[in-house]
Amino acid sequence: MITVDAHHHFWDPTRASYPWMTDELAAIRRPFGPADLRPLLAANGIDRTILVQTRSSLDETREFLATAAANEFVAGVVGWVDLTAPDVADRVAALRAGPGGAKLVGIRHQVHDEADPEWLLRRDVQRGIAAVGEAGLAYDILVRTRELPAALATARAFPAMRFVVDHLAKPPIRSGEIDAWSERLSPFGTTPNVM
Repeated sequence: MITVDAHHHFWDPTRASYPWMTDELAAIRRPFGPADLRPLLAANGIDRTILVQTRSSLDETREFLATAAANEFVAGVVGWVDLTAPDVADRVAALRAGPGGAKLVGIRHQVHDEADPEWLLRRDVQRGIAAVGEAGLAYDILVRTRELPAALATARAFPAMRFVVDHLAKPPIRSGEIDAWSERLSPFGTTPNVM
């Protein structure tokens, strides 16, 4: 049996900006790449991984695909494309045609950073998500409580497409406001195309 870590990141804050990497996360504010992860995988019996984007950057996606091509343990990459662009299908095709492109398995966007909690429901975004699905890719949903209704509507609008809820929609544990999160996340459990 093969054991897969379905979600991990690489980053290098000496080379790129990570707005989410606040002082609260100072403990991880250092470069972390394949050489750091490989011994941890071996020590824990993990055979393969899925490398997930950390920035809204085509360059990062290309870099991650090249990293996947050079590291056998990276089975897939969840990258980023601008879902509002009119040529999402072409951008996905270009990523697939480049180094490591065969390992592109999904697309993700930091929806929780958008001002509009219904950003996912915008016509241009829905068109972009449709292009991702038509390419046979999954869409990783990165949201918080306020965006969950739009995320659910989006998953239901594309029943033939696969969706993954990342980080359990970031439950508000510190604030203790779990009820709304739980109520809004619960319907995903009966939505068959969502993991």
